[in-house]
Amino acid sequence: MLPKNNLENRLLFVIFCGFFLFFIFQPPVYSPDTYSYLRADITRFPGYIFYLRGLRALFGSGFDLGALVGHLVMGFLAIVVILKNVSQLFKFSWLAKALLLAVLIFPYFKPIEIAVNLTSEGLAYPLYLLLVSFAIDFLFRNQTKKVFHISIVFLVLTLTRGQFVIIAPIIGFIFLLKLKAQIFKPKSLVIFLLLLLLPLLSGFADRTYHAIFYGYFKTTPYSYVNIVALPLYSAEAKDVELFEDEDIKTIYNHSHQRLDSLSLLSSKVQGSYDEKYMRFHYNFPKICNQNIHDFGLHYYLTQGVPPNGNAFAIENACKTMTPKLINAHFNEFIALYYTSIVHGFKSVFILFFVIALCILSLGKVIRRFGQNGGFILMATLFIISNAMIVAIASHSIMRYLFYNYFLGLLILIILLKKFIPRHES
Repeated sequence: MLPKNNLENRLLFVIFCGFFLFFIFQPPVYSPDTYSYLRADITRFPGYIFYLRGLRALFGSGFDLGALVGHLVMGFLAIVVILKNVSQLFKFSWLAKALLLAVLIFPYFKPIEIAVNLTSEGLAYPLYLLLVSFAIDFLFRNQTKKVFHISIVFLVLTLTRGQFVIIAPIIGFIFLLKLKAQIFKPKSLVIFLLLLLLPLLSGFADRTYHAIFYGYFKTTPYSYVNIVALPLYSAEAKDVELFEDEDIKTIYNHSHQRLDSLSLLSSKVQGSYDEKYMRFHYNFPKICNQNIHDFGLHYYLTQGVPPNGNAFAIENACKTMTPKLINAHFNEFIALYYTSIVHGFKSVFILFFVIALCILSLGKVIRRFGQNGGFILMATLFIISNAMIVAIASHSIMRYLFYNYFLGLLILIILLKKFIPRHES
């Protein structure tokens, strides 16, 4: 990783040693997520299940230390790869490199602490950094063979955290903008189609995993259970009439009555949409996991659905509920969804600044593909798409959004280099 004995590599080695020693003596943190991966719950993606259970098979009771070491080593290697890649590509100064390194390392410290938390972020973050680095090589260094690296890392990443399923199509879209009419050349067309098909391959791999280990050729049953939370929060008691299935009616009535008793409905909040959203934000587990999901699992068991099958049953029920509830309260839902996205960006100004950059860079790339414009387009699309997926599937918390913080800094550095070039060597 650091073949040259220069000052930069020596500093990185010293930083890694300090980084490693700081965390290695801290106890691993177990959370409910940790135990669900160790149990190989059917509602969990397989990537981190294989990681934790594989380490437990190798090291026994000491597997948690092995997991922590893995988080640290994989994380810092991925950080070095992306740091050196973008620094060389954009010819960063020492100050820019130092700022970027600080932001890249930030998720390992409080409040996120992905080093010591035995959750999927410890594996997903280095995979995401590698995926971005390979995308840079592929799009801006003309290393078309890196599409194989992209494919492998993308599949492992999406089988660890599904929120990144849109990344490959975005890379394919920018590849199309780069080549324009030349995309129809046989090699380019194959690469383009592969990038578009990668989400389907990921879904097939997920289904195959569930077929082998659980006997169900279906994707991980936890998407619509999350997605239905915001529509439920926006709903009313009379919405039960939207459904024909008696089981779904029973589940909806129980869920709505519980939320009503806890004042966890948008209609119960007399105030702005910020206030309405924040009640949802701070009570998401009570609306989703501890409400409709837990009751639905128990309900379908009592109806004779076998264990594991009940997880798919409540997922299908939530899939049926979601579009009907959104349609019934569309304005309320959209207002809360938009507020969730704004919360993730911390301000309306930052959100619209990123959107404006995305639109301007898109126009520039359509006219003529360039390194800066292409990278800003890629980075803003990654940031916006992840924020939109997180806001629809959950609540906009740092745990799901921190992956792109370094891309925000990179955009700022590139813009500053354009307008203040004397600050860069």
